[in-house]
Amino acid sequence: MEPQVWEPCRYEAADWSMEHHPVWIPGVPVPCESTEMACLEETLVARSSERGKQQQLFQYYTAAASTPSYEDDPFGVFERKALELEHDNDQWGRKMHRYPENIGEVGEQYTVPMMVSIGPYHHGRHHLKKAEEAKHVAAYSCIKHSGLSVQEMYHAVVSVAGEARSLYDRDTMAGIGDDDFLPMMFYDACFLVQFMLWSTRKGTMQLQMHPWLDYFLKSKKGDIYHDILLLENQLPWVVLKTLASCTSLNLESFAKGFQLHNSGIHVVVPNLDLEEAATTSSSALYKPPHLLGYVRFHIVGTEKSETYQPHKETKVKSFSVRAMELAEMGITLTPSKTTKLAHMGFKEGRLSAELFLPPVLLTYARASYLFNMAAFEMTSQARPEHAGEDTAVCSYVQLLGMLMDREQDVQELRSKRILQGGGGLTDKETLDFFTSLRVLRGPLYHRTIRDVEMYKQNSRTWVKVYVFWYKYKKTVLAVLSGIAALFGIYGALSKR
Repeated sequence: MEPQVWEPCRYEAADWSMEHHPVWIPGVPVPCESTEMACLEETLVARSSERGKQQQLFQYYTAAASTPSYEDDPFGVFERKALELEHDNDQWGRKMHRYPENIGEVGEQYTVPMMVSIGPYHHGRHHLKKAEEAKHVAAYSCIKHSGLSVQEMYHAVVSVAGEARSLYDRDTMAGIGDDDFLPMMFYDACFLVQFMLWSTRKGTMQLQMHPWLDYFLKSKKGDIYHDILLLENQLPWVVLKTLASCTSLNLESFAKGFQLHNSGIHVVVPNLDLEEAATTSSSALYKPPHLLGYVRFHIVGTEKSETYQPHKETKVKSFSVRAMELAEMGITLTPSKTTKLAHMGFKEGRLSAELFLPPVLLTYARASYLFNMAAFEMTSQARPEHAGEDTAVCSYVQLLGMLMDREQDVQELRSKRILQGGGGLTDKETLDFFTSLRVLRGPLYHRTIRDVEMYKQNSRTWVKVYVFWYKYKKTVLAVLSGIAALFGIYGALSKR
């Protein structure tokens, strides 16, 4: 594939002025004519300060981080706290959230990076230090690929760093100064952009990427894919998009590469052209907080689903049903015709019904994607009762968890192709994963369960007949076969 043509990065610097100070950014590589590798020499980079609203925001956070003094200005303390909460509420959907305490226990394999830290939450962990060296080489490759100078690339990141800083957890940022935060944003963004370019355009990128970095990404790609979709391992979208605009990276192509189903199995998607066009159109309008949110947007789907509205004429009791029990009630488990997680539901026929769910190949990586997307939904919804598709992952995980009570239920879901096999979690691991996340809640889950319960109530007689037939059909068939045999014997004797 030929490299795409891109325009040089365009970043807004209206609120920033250049203050040129000789600041050493450790490891910033500068290309030299004498060698391909970066020369480790001191580089003058542009250090920027905020103006206007950004400067006020910085002063506000500095004041908020200090110990309040009720003696000096008691009312000012309350006012500052009110402004703080108001700002957090306005920016809630864009925040770099931490894991919610009530999401359940799934283990560090779903919450802690294995190879690389992105952002401040896991920065400095001992087992992630090797990747810090890779980030320096990634910065060299990124600058070389962009055709810009070190100063231009670094200032592109610094120009949005004030906004990015305000999106992270305040307690965490209180102990991190700009001398650490700005290089962190720059290196992490360079590494992430280079990995995404390497993933989507390997053939052409290998010519422009340093061989050591190419080997590192190739040998650690599984761990890196896992790490960049952890909720607490994210860069604000404004930083990622700013640096990506300096290169030929297509963020949408990268995000669409993440799939929960087995791509080797053909899945029929009706009106594919229309669906792709709708996705592209919606993608242009969607403003994600970070990469995890953007990937989730493409996995879930773009069609808004109805929120849960209880039927007044039918009382829906809270109930649970296993996958093995659905067949007893005449309800067939069926893979959805699309792979979008929001496309789950219940369809009632004359003598039977169908519960359809998108298929998933549950490897360890995809289980991690599901968990982190669900955690993102839980933290990003200021008013979850108004959500529909916005909590589709929570609904999907909750519905699968409701269907599982023992390993036989997992096997039933596998036999129905809802859980695709091959290289994934064992039956017990799958059961433990979903049952540990039963605390999740989503309106799409309640809508589906409401429809199942209404079917049970409105077709009470037929359901009882079907249950009887399902349980005793072998006995009934044996009796009927015996009766038929007796009639055959009686007919033969009567002819004599």
